[in-house]
Amino acid sequence: MFIDLIEKTRTVRHFNRKKPVTGEDILYLLECARLTPCAANLQRIRYASFLDAADPKHFAKVAFAGYLPEDKKPKIDEAPTAYLVILTACDTPDVNLSIDIGIAAEAIVIAARDKGIGACMIRSFDKEYFTDLVSDTGYKPQLVIALGYPAEEARIVECVDGNVKYYKDEKDVNCVPKLPIEELLVK
Repeated sequence: MFIDLIEKTRTVRHFNRKKPVTGEDILYLLECARLTPCAANLQRIRYASFLDAADPKHFAKVAFAGYLPEDKKPKIDEAPTAYLVILTACDTPDVNLSIDIGIAAEAIVIAARDKGIGACMIRSFDKEYFTDLVSDTGYKPQLVIALGYPAEEARIVECVDGNVKYYKDEKDVNCVPKLPIEELLVK
């Protein structure tokens, strides 16, 4: 069922460098994103892909796991093997374009999980660095999606006292607290 796929689609921050994402995988993920709905069907999003299996240089230009202590954050030998960068023609997207970015990103992440690939949407990245990588396109980076086969487990846990910060448990499993439906439904 679809809900099972959603439940398995947790952010991955530790990746298996021995099993790289392929160009074929990237094309599949982009096809899924391409087919998503968008405001007025304007299709204003573009993408840049970087297969990074041999050279993890982009890893230093993104920030992973803001809630985790330093010793639980991914190291260079757990870096993603690919990155997809969502691009737009403007520096600051309007509301509709921002929603389109979110829809496309979620489609990519869910499609990746369906193929066994883990993903991490990253908004905290070196804008100048990624802008330089795509400077000849005229597009601006808005979101980086790190991709790779997971080298960690993650599970959903019940939120306690409204604390939504993810954490690693005693077995190093990434625990992701979720609020109960009763707190989400306002009427």
